[in-house]
Amino acid sequence: MSVRNTLILLSLLLASTSFGQKPNVVKQYLDSVKHYRYLEPEKAKVFATQGMDIALKVKDSNGIGQLLLQQGMIDDNDGNFEQSKQKYEHALEIFRSLDSAKGQASTEIRIGVVHLRNGNYDKAIAEFLKALKISETSKDKFGIMEAYYNISWVYLDQLKNEQALEYLKLAESYNEQLPFSNISLNIYNHFGVVYNRLNNFKEGKFYLQKGYDLSKDRPEYQGLNINILNNLAGIYSKQGMKEKAIALSEEALQRSRTINNYLRELQSLLALSKIYGEAQPHKAIFYLNQAVLLSRKQKVPRQEIRYLDMLTEMYIAEKDYKSALEVKTRQYVVADSFFYKTMSQNIEALKAEYELTKSNARIKELNLINNKHQLELRHAALQRNITMASIFLLLVILGLLYNQYRIKQQSNQEINLKNTSLQQLLVEKEWLMKEIHHRVKNNLQIVISLLNTQSKYLDNSEAIASIQESIQRMQAISLIHLKLYQSKNTAFVHMPNYINELIAYLDTGLTGDKLISFQVHTDPVDLDISQAIPIGLILNETITNAIKHAFPNSTNNIITIEMKKEEGNHITLDIRDNGRGIPSGFDIEHSDTMGIRLIRGLAKQINGKIRFSNDAGLHVHIRFVAESNLMLLTTHQADHAAVIS
Repeated sequence: MSVRNTLILLSLLLASTSFGQKPNVVKQYLDSVKHYRYLEPEKAKVFATQGMDIALKVKDSNGIGQLLLQQGMIDDNDGNFEQSKQKYEHALEIFRSLDSAKGQASTEIRIGVVHLRNGNYDKAIAEFLKALKISETSKDKFGIMEAYYNISWVYLDQLKNEQALEYLKLAESYNEQLPFSNISLNIYNHFGVVYNRLNNFKEGKFYLQKGYDLSKDRPEYQGLNINILNNLAGIYSKQGMKEKAIALSEEALQRSRTINNYLRELQSLLALSKIYGEAQPHKAIFYLNQAVLLSRKQKVPRQEIRYLDMLTEMYIAEKDYKSALEVKTRQYVVADSFFYKTMSQNIEALKAEYELTKSNARIKELNLINNKHQLELRHAALQRNITMASIFLLLVILGLLYNQYRIKQQSNQEINLKNTSLQQLLVEKEWLMKEIHHRVKNNLQIVISLLNTQSKYLDNSEAIASIQESIQRMQAISLIHLKLYQSKNTAFVHMPNYINELIAYLDTGLTGDKLISFQVHTDPVDLDISQAIPIGLILNETITNAIKHAFPNSTNNIITIEMKKEEGNHITLDIRDNGRGIPSGFDIEHSDTMGIRLIRGLAKQINGKIRFSNDAGLHVHIRFVAESNLMLLTTHQADHAAVIS
């Protein structure tokens, strides 16, 4: 029997004697937990533990469920999503046993939020729709409003702004009928975010300012108030009012430090980093470094890993590759440490559950023995035969239950062994794939070195040029295997990072005295290696050709690369230059040159359609359908853009 089932069974056994007589003291602890959950999380944890002890003691099943919800939300805020989900599931079974519609709806909402934070949007929507159905059946307006709000959150997280706006308006219609609450603030906050994305700054400011005014003097809403301030700063930043935006986010940062809420402090540091962005990268890096140090101090490795990853990208954009390498190394160390710490916690939890199971079994055994003795003392004379028959029947039932229990235990052991074996095979596969990519990259580097050496002994300029072109193509492929070796996911290449590094290599090796600016605008697309390599070679051929032949002058030369994700898994790649373009009379569509043939062949390999045109320079447009295992990163809510010059 699991800890969850033990807790549920205990609450149900106690419910029969306590229903309708819930001591006010449990509610007082619940109110304290809600009050301190954002202001002072550690104090909230203490109140939650004390309240749970009392709820068990006074036989308050509903109180147990409510406190489990609060403990789950505390874990949620700390990033411990699996622990929070387990507590929510415990609470859900208790509320179902009590036939509490409100409790069930609230818990379904919280389970959906866990799925949402992990990017499982289908599961999140399913949980929120369950909560909506329960609340509609019980005619709970607050529950209906909360369900609509959370459904809008799912669409907001997926950048589906119109759908998010539709459900926000439904939530607002119920909010107007109900007293002010934290859900009211969340609705106003999300209205601000959506309207900001739609460039409707007037409406966005209206809702955010409304939320700010309603919450600024309410201590229990200071966390949401800070969130609203940062989103308001985001609107001013987008409008170009940087000083106003910085002032608002600095106010949010100061207030988060005043209430000692590190989660909101991290949020404010991130907001300031985004506002400074590319205009003042040294300040953006400064605030990101503060976020890293705060995450480390608060011992939240998930957050530290996230900010270290963002720092790496900023250092790469600034061409500070040494700092980027140091930060990325630290990120791997933290990630490894977090993995092993989580594993140890799971082992300890299993040990505790096993010991608790043994104790509960012993308690049941003693209770059965005690009941048997009492029956024997009361009915020894008149009910001897009945008692013996009852005991015999009880033993048969216990034997069947024990036999069923043993069968279940054996099945669980077999499943656990298979799961362990599969997990080991998965780990071995990941390491093997990394090793393969590493060896392929090294072998390509050896071939590149051999070609470089060979070219030094050649006098034929055409042969030397051909070798250099081959070296560049192999370097483009080698870079893909390097990215896969360094990535946690050995099957996909993150194209924004890859394109920037390929451009940096070509810029360093080919431009010479020419001043060429590269403008890169890419959606956060991850491609399978079977598509990433042809795309990399197409980029190499096109950019190399532009650098060598497109620009007659040494200044004001621009090469633009754009990669966009469209509906239906379509990807478009546009490569433009502002050079001399296609010479008059040159039929590029029927050209049989090596470079054009190679580009066409690579495009055909990914089933792509290619088009060449003169557009104030040469414009190469490729459109192809990504394979079914294409992954779009959901952690970025805006396009990734970089400029290298």
